[in-house]
Amino acid sequence: MTTTDNVVGFPSAEEERARRLKVEVERLASLPPVEWMLYLDDTAKKYGIEPAKLKAMIEATIKAAEKKAREDKAEDRQRDRDQQRTSERQQRASERQQQREQQRADREARERQRARDRELAALSKLPRAEHEPRLAALAERLGEDLQFLRDEFAQFVSEEEPSSEDGYVEPWPEPVNTKVLLTEVMKQLRRYVVLHDDNAAVAIVLYVPFAWVHDAVAVHSPLLVFTSAEADTGKTTLCGVLQRLTPRAYAAAELTGPNLYRFVDHLHPTLIIDDADRLLERKPDLMHIINVSWTRGTMIPRQVHGATRWFSPFCPKVVAGVNLLLPKTTLTRAIPIKLLPKLPDEEVEAFKHVDDEDFTTLRRKLTRWATDNAAARPAMPGLNNRMAMNWELLLAIAELAGGDWPKRARAAAVKLGRERREPSENKRLLARFRELFTKHGAELTSADVQRWLTADQDGEWADFRGRGPISQRQIALLLDPYDIHPDVIHPSGRKADRGYKVEWFTTAFKHFLGKPPTRNRTTVRKRGQRK
Repeated sequence: MTTTDNVVGFPSAEEERARRLKVEVERLASLPPVEWMLYLDDTAKKYGIEPAKLKAMIEATIKAAEKKAREDKAEDRQRDRDQQRTSERQQRASERQQQREQQRADREARERQRARDRELAALSKLPRAEHEPRLAALAERLGEDLQFLRDEFAQFVSEEEPSSEDGYVEPWPEPVNTKVLLTEVMKQLRRYVVLHDDNAAVAIVLYVPFAWVHDAVAVHSPLLVFTSAEADTGKTTLCGVLQRLTPRAYAAAELTGPNLYRFVDHLHPTLIIDDADRLLERKPDLMHIINVSWTRGTMIPRQVHGATRWFSPFCPKVVAGVNLLLPKTTLTRAIPIKLLPKLPDEEVEAFKHVDDEDFTTLRRKLTRWATDNAAARPAMPGLNNRMAMNWELLLAIAELAGGDWPKRARAAAVKLGRERREPSENKRLLARFRELFTKHGAELTSADVQRWLTADQDGEWADFRGRGPISQRQIALLLDPYDIHPDVIHPSGRKADRGYKVEWFTTAFKHFLGKPPTRNRTTVRKRGQRK
């Protein structure tokens, strides 16, 4: 074989023309019909072919391309359906596997719970002295928290064996007059405690029957808060007296959040928390649970042996502490009582923190009264929002008593409602703006506002948060929650100062400050009058 046998010859002229014609047909077929029709005659002439034949070739190429596109699209759809069916099969298989695992976990959890119940039942039959070491050993063996196991064991024992501490009180055999009952509670209270403010005494006395109807009718549960500037003002004595006048009362020490909601959910007590000034500072979660427990129906979910259980923290609560500084969100849910130390010439009986016949009789009467009386809903002039909700049932009890009790109760509500901490920085600044608008007109520039606020060198704005005079930006940030923002106040004039207009404050003034205090007309100068 010669070398020329391996050489590929050049295509003939006819083959090359056919190839170029095919390429040109494919190019024209890719163009819009209007466009390739324009090139049809010239292209046919160039390749020596009839226009009709060239047109037929182009149309055949277009149809072949469309058919190919349809087939490709059908293949893509089929591929997507196959992938979706595969994914669905995998998902169903995964769900079946998860279901089998969950069923197996549930069976194991039930078996563990039955085993725990058998161990707790056996432990409950042992002497009390053996409970703690056995619980510690059980917690270590199970790898669980000892305190949690203690709580569970206490609940198990209370459910298995009826307790003598279930709070049952035999009702008084005869109907009880509300006014007489309140008078007797007041007498018992003042027997051991000196209360210098009659409004405080009225609030405390009304809180006692409120605690007895709390579980049946209360929607909101105000805190009864005792505080004082110093120790030794009778807070602990007052808590002890209330412990013997209210239903299922417990004085709790060193509470935690879980302790509180588990204990309250189980016993529905009247909970008394003394020395709370230090406790609440150390345990902010406890403060949060006390806040949410103001409203009936707020529940706390926890996982107990693989199942979700909902705990209710709703019960009457008494909180006491020295210089007790509660958050504003808590103060709006509270009836605050400030106590003063007893003077040397003021004498009361020494309270020994033991029960007696007088307390027993009062509890029996309160039980009968709570059975016989459904608290009405009184009108509450001058009260709104949480203040009205805090006092609603207490005022209803006062109206049932009649006489001067309704008047005294409303006076106490108004007086004690004012004894809250000062307004927020935002609200204080809002009040200052109302003063500035009254004095300087309906438009204030930001620069003027800053100058007027910081003019008083002893005022809070001259040394804002201990960091020097308040800035225009800080003023704007304090007003931001009210949707008030500085803007150009006279754009059409020569000046383009940024500042505030009084109409921007209308809603905030109305809803957060209320009506301005009435001023003596003789001290108000008429507009334009000179000094």
